[in-house]
Amino acid sequence: MEQNQPINLRQIYPHFTDEELELAEANLERYLAVMVQIAERLRGEGYDLTAPNLTSPEMNASIPDAKVENPTKEN
Repeated sequence: MEQNQPINLRQIYPHFTDEELELAEANLERYLAVMVQIAERLRGEGYDLTAPNLTSPEMNASIPDAKVENPTKEN
């Protein structure tokens, strides 16, 4: 297969039945719909979706910083 050529789910999961492929396609479509909703919301809130630091904690985090202790670390 040449680079940059589209592939389909049958190529990714050749062992799937037709029913399993239909379910995989439906799940993928739902996943992509959620990703589009997230992108639209972020864009609406003024985030630059091309920024490399989109998930940086400095960007108006809605969850306050919390100290996380390492339970395996000996005191």
